[in-house]
Amino acid sequence: MMINNYSYTPFTGRASIIKDADKICRIVNSDFPHLSPYLSWHQYHQPYTHYQAFIPYWSKLDDLREATKATDTAYDYYDVLIKKLKNNKCANCGELSDIVYLKCKNKNFEDVKCVQLGGISPVYKKRKEKYDHIAVMFKHKGKDIVIDPLFGFADFLPNALVKYKTIFKHLISGFNENFDLNLFDSWTVKIHPYDLKELTKKYEHLIG
Repeated sequence: MMINNYSYTPFTGRASIIKDADKICRIVNSDFPHLSPYLSWHQYHQPYTHYQAFIPYWSKLDDLREATKATDTAYDYYDVLIKKLKNNKCANCGELSDIVYLKCKNKNFEDVKCVQLGGISPVYKKRKEKYDHIAVMFKHKGKDIVIDPLFGFADFLPNALVKYKTIFKHLISGFNENFDLNLFDSWTVKIHPYDLKELTKKYEHLIG
């Protein structure tokens, strides 16, 4: 699913940092061919037989995760990740967010991290539900900015939460109208500046 499948707010009047973040989002979405069986199943309401056709891609994603976990350094992790993305032509929110993370680090954005969408029950304040969806968040002049490469947008956090509650709610498994949505820290494979420099030399056209 390519990023241009969704409608966008015109750039007129948008902060330049959002334009920069949106550009990263578009590049990752177009440079890394990906397929989400979850998105295809829910957005297009295809029959179960159509969904079954995507099951092998889930296996590839699982293999990718296990392979990256087995590596010793952040360089190795991302090297394996990029190779498998290129070979399998398949990724989901987590893998795409990892690439966005690298590009944001190359841009010297502040406090870059992967985040997971979740909700808190307004009745049971301690009840936190995390949805199976990962994005990237960073700070700019004290404000949180979200880049979501799978859903295909970049925006300030409050605006992003509105999008999750409205435009994309049908794509979120287990979405609960009564929960207060937010983005929570997720597992981020932090990379040392030297490793990032070496990795960028190898994949300049992808993460530079």
